[in-house]
Amino acid sequence: MPATFSYANILHAIGQLLDQLGVKSFAIREEEDGLFVEGFNSDGQLQVQMRYDVASLYELLKQQEEPTEAEQSTAEGADLLRRFLADHDRSLVGSIR
Repeated sequence: MPATFSYANILHAIGQLLDQLGVKSFAIREEEDGLFVEGFNSDGQLQVQMRYDVASLYELLKQQEEPTEAEQSTAEGADLLRRFLADHDRSLVGSIR
């Protein structure tokens, strides 16, 4: 079954990339074979230009779906803590200040 992606998924992936680059404003233009993205700094000067054809959009979206090492490590740690608490009939209680 071929993978399908929504506009929301595509824009989310591009938005995360622009956030990582520190872009303050952006423009996205649809082209015949993909998207053309421009990012600008706080002074309105061009900071980055990216052209995504269908194949590179697919790769970007697949990368966004894969958990990073930090996310995977955090998830594994949380699972380990849940198992420990369950094995010892305990529960996690938050502190109140």
